[in-house]
Amino acid sequence: MLPGQPSVSFKQYGGYVAINESLGQHFYYYFVETIKPNNSSPLVIWFNGGPGCSSLQGAFKEHGPFRVHSDGKTLYRNPYSWNQETNVLYIESPAGIGFSYTNPPSDLEHIGDKKTAEANYVFLVKWLERFPEYKGRDVYITGQSYAGHYCPQLAQLILHNKNQTFINLRGVLIGNPGIDELTEEKGKYEYLFNHALISQKTYDDYQTFCVNSSKGVCADAIYSVYFQVEQTIDMYNIYAPKCLNSTLTSKPKKYTTVKNFDPCSATYLAAYLNQANVQKAMHANTTKLPYEWNECDFNINFLWSANDRHNSITPILKELMDNGVRVLVYSGDMDAHVSFTSTMSVLRNMNLTVEKIWRPWFSEGEVGGYTEEYKNNFIYATVRGAGHSVPSDQPIRAFTLFTSFIHNTPLPDTL
Repeated sequence: MLPGQPSVSFKQYGGYVAINESLGQHFYYYFVETIKPNNSSPLVIWFNGGPGCSSLQGAFKEHGPFRVHSDGKTLYRNPYSWNQETNVLYIESPAGIGFSYTNPPSDLEHIGDKKTAEANYVFLVKWLERFPEYKGRDVYITGQSYAGHYCPQLAQLILHNKNQTFINLRGVLIGNPGIDELTEEKGKYEYLFNHALISQKTYDDYQTFCVNSSKGVCADAIYSVYFQVEQTIDMYNIYAPKCLNSTLTSKPKKYTTVKNFDPCSATYLAAYLNQANVQKAMHANTTKLPYEWNECDFNINFLWSANDRHNSITPILKELMDNGVRVLVYSGDMDAHVSFTSTMSVLRNMNLTVEKIWRPWFSEGEVGGYTEEYKNNFIYATVRGAGHSVPSDQPIRAFTLFTSFIHNTPLPDTL
């Protein structure tokens, strides 16, 4: 039981897995079993991105079983939680994120994709030893944002080590993912211009000077974008309200539902997870870390290898597809941080062969978004009315997308 939670029938677990004993490196996890338990229900692994952001955001702000009330002390149910259908494992990775830690902290000075992927693989192997009933289950690796690196790289390691331990990898699902940063950057400015967020001159200057790498003038063009857009609106959801009052309330706000995402939810979540009784219940912060739990660690983001950020993940995606791993990439269409125009530019460079042409898909009697399917196990979908964190903004549509992928059925194409 978590403090302040409503009664539920499913089991939930939290704790640490030692990744590297000599370095004192431990990853924290939060695991929720499916509401409909059986011996074949899949195991879904979730990563938030950053790099440097906690996956407990996914658990308590997106598609986990609970959301945090505005009092920062009590929880309410999410009826569109992904554990309605599957078992979901949220991993705080790499060390230094959230409740995960390493000793000495200097180990973080050389952080990057390779070390993180290897640590994630060690975690999963050791976690399956702790929960052997999940060995042999269908496994899906999911995430968003910089998890566009984490998920395919972990999946690749599973393929390369399939003779060492049996992990039945079935698919990779990533939302608004960073896959090919240099290509995505161009699509970002196209998105901003086409949504009337930057001027014609700013867009023309970017096209003229940045695409052709005139660094000084390019910097001026990018600063114009910051001045015109990033200071004033949420780049992760251009139509969302901003949090204007982050003060906790004495009682939960009335009429709170998952259908109306509260822009101040980050404050509520941090307040909840930093309570001693919550940490005790979750078996978290057992070593009494000298800092509070935060959604993201910007120091890790700063230290991350620039080469890793720039590396394209598309060759790994193709390797996964060639080995029968299904891939679904989705985009909230109101995200300007990793926009659908950015992702579609990456897909165009992959030279995929269309198998089922662009068409609407439906959820709850409305257009949920648009989708296109390609040969060799690849699907792309947009989610209408969602930003960077799709399950936060559109929980029902996200659930429709998720369950269709897990059950390997087409997205609904009729009302």
